[in-house]
Amino acid sequence: MFQFDEILEQYEPMISAAIRKCRIYKNHEHYAQTARIALWKAWKKYDHVQGDFAPYAFTCIRGSILDELKKENRYEERYQPEQDDIIELYLPTSIESDVSNILEGLLNNITKAEQQFLIDYYIGGYSYEELSVKYHASAATLQKRRTRILEKVRKAI
Repeated sequence: MFQFDEILEQYEPMISAAIRKCRIYKNHEHYAQTARIALWKAWKKYDHVQGDFAPYAFTCIRGSILDELKKENRYEERYQPEQDDIIELYLPTSIESDVSNILEGLLNNITKAEQQFLIDYYIGGYSYEELSVKYHASAATLQKRRTRILEKVRKAI
């Protein structure tokens, strides 16, 4: 059997072809490295009784590139960078002063993040699905979070 360095040199054009076939337009070196690792794994797992190495290697390389693309896509969908601007807490100003004082007293018992969540939900009128994008959590998690925050506020009363 060949040394892996020889195999890598021989299959480097196949790696480039697989990257082109998957229409990779950025991070070429990252995907090439992913493909090289897949080639190494294919070389380690290859059984010559099963058939030729080239089709098996191409399938492994292409599969690993597609897996990496899926992983990157999921990451980009779930993790969006926040803006550098400071998100200010919004409190309605049209509430009467005594009600406002009571509300501020209750809100002092919870964190700023919890305050912002309640404001987004109740005052902003956002649905759990919309908030799940902002807070990077599932709708069920946010429902439980709201329940816990309200329990904390009720204990303060």
